[in-house]
Amino acid sequence: MKPKSKPATQQRGFTVMQMVITLAIIAIVSSFGVLGIKTARAEFRLQSAARLFASYIEKVRADSIRRQATPGNESSIEIFGEGNSSYAITMDFGTGALETRTFQLEPGIDFATAAQKVSFDWRGRLTQQCEFTKSCVFQVRSIYLGRNIPVDVSGSGDITVDEQHFPDKLIPDIAISQVTNDVDNSLPTPTPTPTPSPSPGGTPPIDINPDPDAGDPTDPTPTPTPTPTPSPTPTPHGNGNGNDGNNGNNGNGNTPTPSPTPSVSPGSQQCASTISPTELFLSQSDASKRTGTATFTMTNGTGVRIISASLAGNGNSLTLGLSLQRIDGSGSSVISVTTKNGAGNRGVFTVNVAADPACGSTQQLKVTVDN
Repeated sequence: MKPKSKPATQQRGFTVMQMVITLAIIAIVSSFGVLGIKTARAEFRLQSAARLFASYIEKVRADSIRRQATPGNESSIEIFGEGNSSYAITMDFGTGALETRTFQLEPGIDFATAAQKVSFDWRGRLTQQCEFTKSCVFQVRSIYLGRNIPVDVSGSGDITVDEQHFPDKLIPDIAISQVTNDVDNSLPTPTPTPTPSPSPGGTPPIDINPDPDAGDPTDPTPTPTPTPTPSPTPTPHGNGNGNDGNNGNNGNGNTPTPSPTPSVSPGSQQCASTISPTELFLSQSDASKRTGTATFTMTNGTGVRIISASLAGNGNSLTLGLSLQRIDGSGSSVISVTTKNGAGNRGVFTVNVAADPACGSTQQLKVTVDN
């Protein structure tokens, strides 16, 4: 006898829909896992690059202190602007003389701040503090994460990563009084030496330092020899009667012809652009200084041009705005720049403002952001 088959309701297995849903869940979880691993690796690379860069700054500072660096021979470190991943270090690398070497950040890491250079004196202090912020800020950026880590160098040479423990800007300026009249510049009064009087009937005193050019006072005074005065040379009057050939018409007998003044038609002038001011100083904490403006102006323009403003190096540390994005002919557009909170948005940045089609050269606006 054939065994009885089980009813369909008692069979075990998976439907096609269940398998599709299961595979979709596995794919989503795997994607999140891969993205998490990639983000973690990028964060680790960013932290490592920032701390390695800070350690090189500390080595540069220590080298100036060790060598007791004289003015002009200080150790220094320099970056070359937004979007660049290289930096130059000048110090004694063990050869006994200053040497400059170039180093590279890790792949996917670059600098987000403008080009700058810091050097240290023999006491380990900055030879020159950065403008406005006092302390100098380097922003190390992860291209994948779009996040910056600041490396601060204070005026006294202290270095911090992702923090600012020494805000030099908060230290008030000290007015140094000028001290005057602290040195006695008066000359002492000499004591006169008495001159002995000649005795009656004796020999008069002898001058021990006689003047060789002074004659005998009993000699007669010589009469000076008169100096003849030369006769003046007559000046030709340019009447054509002299031997110089000058007939009174500029000496060559020809009447000069004035050169024509070139005329420039308005349509032949090239389009030019300017920006004013060229530098802004903003603050993250002062509400009155969170936003600054600059005016981009085009002259001798023809046709419609598109105006654009962007942070150099494809950074995102500032919020940019334009009053006009399209200008027909000549005109102006106001560029507004607003700060963002966060330590990664401090420092010196460059905003590039340009027109398309081009109108002169690209204008650069320097923006310094402090706490």
